[in-house]
Amino acid sequence: MKRVFCFLLTLGVCVVLLGSVSLAKEEYVMKYSWNTQADPMKTSSTAQAWVFKQEVERLSGGRIKVELYPAGQLGDQRSATEQVRRGTIEVTDIASGVLASMYYEPLSIFDLPYVFSSREVAKRVLDTNNPFTQKIIEDCAKKTGIRILGLEPFGFRHFTNNVRPIKSPEDLNGLKIRVMETVPHTEMVKALGASPVPVPFMEVYTSLETGVIDGQENPASLILSESFHEVQKYMSLDGHLLAVGAILINEEWYQSLPEDLQQALYHGSRNAMNTYNGFGGLLDVIAIEELREKGMKIYALSPEEKRAFQKVARPPVEKWMREKIGDQVVDEFLDAVEKAEQKLAEETF
Repeated sequence: MKRVFCFLLTLGVCVVLLGSVSLAKEEYVMKYSWNTQADPMKTSSTAQAWVFKQEVERLSGGRIKVELYPAGQLGDQRSATEQVRRGTIEVTDIASGVLASMYYEPLSIFDLPYVFSSREVAKRVLDTNNPFTQKIIEDCAKKTGIRILGLEPFGFRHFTNNVRPIKSPEDLNGLKIRVMETVPHTEMVKALGASPVPVPFMEVYTSLETGVIDGQENPASLILSESFHEVQKYMSLDGHLLAVGAILINEEWYQSLPEDLQQALYHGSRNAMNTYNGFGGLLDVIAIEELREKGMKIYALSPEEKRAFQKVARPPVEKWMREKIGDQVVDEFLDAVEKAEQKLAEETF
């Protein structure tokens, strides 16, 4: 009887130990998709992806393996967002307006024109620890099944075109300008007198080359990295919108992870976002100079000229936002921006 008991006890201990070993060795594969080119020295999205992979794999002790899929290999931004929602892809890096237009309209608040005065203000508002942004993240996860791991300033967007320099809102009259498929972008371009034309990002170069559109609007680093200068003559530095990148993860998959691996993703993502923001700012400065050298005629708007654009473009977009996502979201966002501006001013010495 004692032998039987000892055997069963030994067998039980072995089962427990084997189960523990199996659990300790459990690994997770994460597919990470984004649309810009694969060279990490060319775009901040790619630089971020490389750092994200290294940091998450390091912090997870190798239990999370991150597979990188650049240049739209797994689909454009809308397709990738849908795949994250379904769980086909675990993570994607998109423009925040894409998620807003598909599943979560409150996120469109970050596309209010001429609202951020600097990258630093935007960084503080977009931080996942900012109460306003934290509220947005949790609400989005609950309602869509998509968790926002991070929001970061990609770069201020500027108009380019092939017809004439843009120095005033009137200069946009009649131009066909490519926009993303988001209402705020569309309403802004309409308010400025141009015709908004939705074109997938991967087709912008060809559409400019063939004259389907006269111009487009993007951060300087993307204008350079995508060689839009080859098919565009004029660029106006008006910074009408801040391109906001959003790192999305399937909520069900995220919640299925052990807590320590969730922490690895959180900290890995924040480390990667520092790369995104800093490298993005550097690339924009370098890009503007390189675009000049490559023959683009670049015009920097004065503060007064920029206010003329703001006066025309912002009211109709804000009106749409208040009707669609409510006064509370708009007011809380503007309050968050004001607090960030005030805090920054207090720190100036």
